[in-house]
Amino acid sequence: MSILVAGGSGFIGSHLVRKLIGMGERVVIFDQFANIEAIDDIRDKVKVVQGDATNIVDILHAVEENEVRDIYDLVGLLVNVSQEKPLLALKVNVESTLNFLEASRILKLGKVIFTSSVAVYDPKEQPPVAEGAPLRPTSVYGATKVLSEFYGMHYNKLFGVDFRALRFTTIYGLGKYGGATGACSVLIENSALGRPTKVEVADAVTDWLYIKDAVNSLVLARKVDSLKERVYNIGGSTHAVYQVADMVRKFVPDANIELEAKKVFPWPPSYDCTRAQLELGYKPLFDIENGIRDFIDEARKRHKR
Repeated sequence: MSILVAGGSGFIGSHLVRKLIGMGERVVIFDQFANIEAIDDIRDKVKVVQGDATNIVDILHAVEENEVRDIYDLVGLLVNVSQEKPLLALKVNVESTLNFLEASRILKLGKVIFTSSVAVYDPKEQPPVAEGAPLRPTSVYGATKVLSEFYGMHYNKLFGVDFRALRFTTIYGLGKYGGATGACSVLIENSALGRPTKVEVADAVTDWLYIKDAVNSLVLARKVDSLKERVYNIGGSTHAVYQVADMVRKFVPDANIELEAKKVFPWPPSYDCTRAQLELGYKPLFDIENGIRDFIDEARKRHKR
């Protein structure tokens, strides 16, 4: 049996696929426009299937032809694009999830693990925010995550589909460039490679989650068979962007980082991840300084610096 990673050549997906392959799993990447460069080091160890997640026929063919058991749904437009193109966001972010759920129902698959976001919460919610807090997103992206979670819970209750959702905080790591929080990764990667960086969110405070911890949570979410809940906050630790910039300078003293305070992030700054700790066994393996150090090392290895 194999694991289908939809969006497996993207930022989170490529890191997840490497981890799964390292664990000896048989992995199928399902992408409409696969970024082969992002997976060039593992291209011979993974099968890439071209398909459109908004077309359930493509999904059914991929699942049946590759003996797929479990699905990771990582498909989705990012915050900025979703805000500018809400109709497209509804189609890509929500319809694709519905198709994976329906395919799971029809073919009686195993687990469907969905990457959600803390953008589902009200930015004014008192931190640390737990999963039971009211869902009041202020962005189109956050609204699509709420709706996708709703459908996932509906398919679980009515059809028994084994749906699990992880609400990620601000993920940073090698290969993340776009989205509302892309600057958080870019300032670290650019500094590692000796490139100048200008950031407009100096005073923004957010929960920083290293990509390797995010991937670990995805692996754990698939391992656990019996769950009390279905939705989990997954986070790291809370810091302002300017504080992280100061930490980067500790490891890269000549880092050229220009900070401006023009924007903040539209979600709360910290989260209660107790549920994930108790049910999934999740605990961050990287504190912020170790995450930054590892990120810098990974960036330099990838770019041979």
